[in-house]
Amino acid sequence: MEVPKLKNIAILILVITNLCLLGLVLQRELQDRYFRWQARENAIQLLVQRKGVKLDEQEVPEEIQLLPQTVTRDLEQEGVLTAQLLGDGVQTENRGAGVYRYFNDKGSLQFHSDGTFSGQFHPGFFPVGENWEQGCRSVLEQMGFQSEWLETKGNALIFRQWWGEAPLFNQQVTLEISDGCVTAMTGGRRLIGEPVEDTTRHTVSPATALIEAYNGINALGYVCSRIDHITQGYISSTALNGPMMLTPVWRVSADTGEYQLNLVTGELTRVS
Repeated sequence: MEVPKLKNIAILILVITNLCLLGLVLQRELQDRYFRWQARENAIQLLVQRKGVKLDEQEVPEEIQLLPQTVTRDLEQEGVLTAQLLGDGVQTENRGAGVYRYFNDKGSLQFHSDGTFSGQFHPGFFPVGENWEQGCRSVLEQMGFQSEWLETKGNALIFRQWWGEAPLFNQQVTLEISDGCVTAMTGGRRLIGEPVEDTTRHTVSPATALIEAYNGINALGYVCSRIDHITQGYISSTALNGPMMLTPVWRVSADTGEYQLNLVTGELTRVS
């Protein structure tokens, strides 16, 4: 047989082999998805039919969409975002222990390695206009803080940070307004850099999460008879001189209050 024909036959065999392997992979993926879906359905039926819990099936996520992340502090990005807000002539002061203060004639921002931050601004530089919420969000966006408004207390507005489509439940900041301008940022906590997937940690399945949430509520001494809403998001934590860890969680609103389920450890806590 001629060499070109042999090569064509070998190539054809390789193509067929690769297609067969791809088919096996797709079949396994479909099976895994079916098993996860079935487990979720069983968990829902267990709570609804056997435990008497009122629960809309649509409220239970079909997948755990958020993955654990780690965030390493990016000082260069920190300086760029500060310049976007304060403008030209920004000076930097290293205060030690991972604390940096940036300042010019408009005011100052101070950042810590654990993500906490604060700011003080001279009057007149950051007007918010008639719509305080929109004006404050515009100021935050200048320093890369994607946010949602939570509440207003007098002349102070509280915002929560988001990353992409996910809320960061314990990353917040309060903006203080005086004479129609932002004059301070207090109690702030923010992402210190760009999140990267943490492959050393893994999340539980939706079925496991739902059962853990129900059992956890009862273990805290509350009798759960209704689950109203489940919101996926992150909580952040930092070790001393270590990276920031973003852990996926469910915020579970039930008839007995609001709870937070750690989707890595399965631990449930009550949200005050």
